Amino acid sequence: MTGRAKSGYIFIVFFILCVLCTKTTLSYDNSHFYRARLFYGEPRFEKEFLTSLDVSFAGGSTCKALPGGCNDACLLNICGCHHMQYLGKNVPKDLSKETNLILHQLEQIPSKGNFGILSFSGKFKTWELIVNFQQNFKNGFFANVHVPIRRLEIKNIKYEDVSCATDETCSLLPCPQTENANTYWQAFLNMFNRILADHKLSIANTAQQGIGDTSIALGYTINYEDTDFLDFVDGTIRLGILIPTGKKKNENCVFSLPTGYNGHTGVFFAFDTAIGIYDWATLGMHIDAICFNKRCRAMRIKTACEQRGFIKLAKDTVHIKKGTIYNAGIHFKADHFVGGFSLIVGYSYSTKHNDELSCFKNSCIDCTIANTDCALQQWHMHTMHFVGEYDITKEDWKFCPRLNAFYNLVVGGKRIFKTGIGGGGIGLDITWD
Repeated sequence: MTGRAKSGYIFIVFFILCVLCTKTTLSYDNSHFYRARLFYGEPRFEKEFLTSLDVSFAGGSTCKALPGGCNDACLLNICGCHHMQYLGKNVPKDLSKETNLILHQLEQIPSKGNFGILSFSGKFKTWELIVNFQQNFKNGFFANVHVPIRRLEIKNIKYEDVSCATDETCSLLPCPQTENANTYWQAFLNMFNRILADHKLSIANTAQQGIGDTSIALGYTINYEDTDFLDFVDGTIRLGILIPTGKKKNENCVFSLPTGYNGHTGVFFAFDTAIGIYDWATLGMHIDAICFNKRCRAMRIKTACEQRGFIKLAKDTVHIKKGTIYNAGIHFKADHFVGGFSLIVGYSYSTKHNDELSCFKNSCIDCTIANTDCALQQWHMHTMHFVGEYDITKEDWKFCPRLNAFYNLVVGGKRIFKTGIGGGGIGLDITWD
């Protein structure tokens, strides 16, 4: 084996070991509607020139969504069932085309009950590999680079005609309609895939993988121990930029997901604090916010108030103001309560405000209607965090490894997938003095 091949082999083995054993790390490309938020981490150690490298691996899957309220829904009904009767309303159509004629005929039927509704189901699966590097300088200052790599997959996509169902449960109810209405609706169902294809749309299974959005931050930390009543008081602040290195959503694939924040650059602020008591217990708190820039891109647009769901035929170039993301959390840590073992139980709340569209290239599209699209509306999530950690470090070690296992459970929310995510990790602290 050549020296280069041997070095490559060692690197691969080390990489695999990291993947098999990982630790949760503070993450800024972290809050997404499709899976539980990962644990936000703890304040940074103040030690001068401390170097930390963490690699974490996590995964999860679900078939359920939380559209709001107490009941679960099919995965792709996070806005409720999909209203198809007015799918083509206010979309330019050539009525000499059979598919467009069907859309036009459906629009002319007076709305009666819950007519023309489809329920979409599927299975969402994700895995993530996260690399987090932190380097301390003097006087409490440090730098932080965070890179996520993820795969997002939605498969087993199916739809069911639930016309006349209740919005909450999509259960079938009697729905008398005229013979013509039923004829047009049946024709729509028979030609559904052709209609989508004519507008360059697909409801096929989708998978996207690659790097997420990279974050770079500067921070300041302090570990204060000169207190009579508490063991310590720690505090860390971070200010950084989120670079849009992730893949963007494929606008021609209805259920495609971006691997980051869909091309938006972000600026974030984060604050962590923790207090220690009784020589073993720690109480911590975290808050952060991410603000995004406006950007111009082509996307699918809602064209009628009656439309609901992910499927939209119209496409236009618009300016998008992405909603700000806010996160807050608290946690309790039993620190080294048995040898090097520690346990963390935490809770976090995440929310993203509404996206706003403006400056349509096609002036025929109603901006007010477009901004009522459920896909642009606020979502929020409640997550419970469970972390077990083992500190391998012995006194006077310069290389200090840590092992970790975790699970993050979605316990509530609105317009989100109900995806719990678990994994494990390895971390390494290096002291140079």
